[in-house]
Amino acid sequence: MQLMVLGCYAPYAPALGACSGYLIQNEGLNIMLDCGHGTFAQLQSYIDFRKLHTLVISHFHPDHYVDIYAIRHAFSGALRDGTRKEPLIVYAPSEPQSIFEEISSWREVFITIPLEDAMLRENRFGNVTLSFFPTTHPMPCFGIKISSAEEKFTYTSDTAWTSNLVDQCLDSNIILAEASLRETDIEHTNRGHMTAKQSGLLAQNARAKTLILTHFWPEYNLDQLKREAETSFEGLVELAQMGKVFTF
Repeated sequence: MQLMVLGCYAPYAPALGACSGYLIQNEGLNIMLDCGHGTFAQLQSYIDFRKLHTLVISHFHPDHYVDIYAIRHAFSGALRDGTRKEPLIVYAPSEPQSIFEEISSWREVFITIPLEDAMLRENRFGNVTLSFFPTTHPMPCFGIKISSAEEKFTYTSDTAWTSNLVDQCLDSNIILAEASLRETDIEHTNRGHMTAKQSGLLAQNARAKTLILTHFWPEYNLDQLKREAETSFEGLVELAQMGKVFTF
């Protein structure tokens, strides 16, 4: 299984950057996790977008979903000219209702599945299984687990620290965890985010092998965030960087 970082910034991207977006590849299967500002352009630097099988939108904050409008037009054109044969599978929260209903109305382009429903069933594609869990954030938001026979990958999306988060991430090969805040900003975690040190503690308690930090405020010193995470996690700490590939 392979993870490619398409974007890693929030809530806006620096020059030439992109917000949250990740490409999971496994034996020809291409799954995009989140599609924030600039991520669809980044995706096309690496694969033909027509080869995308599934898109998962963790929540409807713009830095995680706003490129859905570009994706809609691209897939509409590809379906029209015959270079794409099937609609794109899109998992997304059912709230806010107005956004979900808009995306669901594009039936010729997307097969839209509410994450609330997907939590209750098996979502298997080839030898890969997707599962979802709610996180602690001001609007409905879902973490994502992708498992095969040998690997388990967990993406926290946006969330505050909770003990349930540890249970969901348990024994992951890789945890892709938000590190929105420095330790000096810990009073802001009540907005539904974690510090880098908390992300490290999550990985430590979940017995993860590798922690990848992401969801960076563009003005922060990322090496400082990495050092803070390393104070609470004994395993390998990596920084998500655009174009970086992790194989596991």
